[in-house]
Amino acid sequence: MKRPSTLLLALALSFSALACGRSAPPDSSADGGESQAPKPVEKTLSTFNPIQGTDYLMAGIVPVEVTRESSNPFEWINSSGYSSYSAYATFNYVFFNTQTEEYRRLLPDNNSVIIQTAGFPQPAYDSDDPDKPATVIEFWIFNVVKADSNADGYFDYRDKITVGIADVSGTGFTELIQNVDAIQSQYYKDPSSFFVIYNVNDKNFIAKINPVTRAVVSTVEMDLGEDVK
Repeated sequence: MKRPSTLLLALALSFSALACGRSAPPDSSADGGESQAPKPVEKTLSTFNPIQGTDYLMAGIVPVEVTRESSNPFEWINSSGYSSYSAYATFNYVFFNTQTEEYRRLLPDNNSVIIQTAGFPQPAYDSDDPDKPATVIEFWIFNVVKADSNADGYFDYRDKITVGIADVSGTGFTELIQNVDAIQSQYYKDPSSFFVIYNVNDKNFIAKINPVTRAVVSTVEMDLGEDVK
């Protein structure tokens, strides 16, 4: 039995990586070689897409220049299950409950840029058992840029990253790790154990997170030798 296309698209969202590269508007670059703060961007709501196995729909708040059709994050997944970064910014997400007809924003304002989004546990499609129920996402991990930390006039992956978590409905967004330079890996072990491997100031760390309590249980610096950054 072939799964409907909307289901495949919904599954893909868990791997979506959003808004990398030069995510601020092109005209925000400075004259004379001096950086400027990113200029305000007019924003719009993208198309809502269903989160498989839940009552929720999810849409992004994106630059108004981006058409609703082209801002569908599900389109970025290839056959291997991985995606590249989008060419445009995602400033926030909106979640809509089809049962209660209530909606909410993920973040309290639209002044940050979400450069990566992933849902866990990650849905996996088994071609040998296409009728097997899809894995239901329990929580989201968001990598957010909140400021132009390198003063280059853009909000992008070159800036300091804040790692945050929220449940599948977008409620309870909680910042877990701040001032990260790069995310090396994110791994879901079980409902109470999630790992983030990241780099700060040329040092590598492993953070163990309890998604249920939304707390960092432990942080360990990795001793990989002085020649490893």
